[in-house]
Amino acid sequence: MSRFSSTPTTRNDIEREIQNLMSALDELKHEATRGSRHRLDDLRSRAESLWHDANWDEHCQELSRRGRQATRMATDCARKHPLSTLALAAGAVALIGYLATRR
Repeated sequence: MSRFSSTPTTRNDIEREIQNLMSALDELKHEATRGSRHRLDDLRSRAESLWHDANWDEHCQELSRRGRQATRMATDCARKHPLSTLALAAGAVALIGYLATRR
């Protein structure tokens, strides 16, 4: 069935074309579902492998250690340079105040 044909279209032709379109849409839906499930299964397996990683506790401990070390370094720097720390804090407050009042 063509839009540009000069032959008249019957009701049966239209019904057959609708059925063809419906079956093509069903096939497309099944293919999309199959692809989505495959990607979801891949993502789930990667997340499970990360969750069950044997080094999870070591990673957490290392991150915690680095955080404590950075805190100590920042505290030491603030104690060595109190005026610079005060100026930095005042500048940060001024910047936040400027951004908060800006429309």
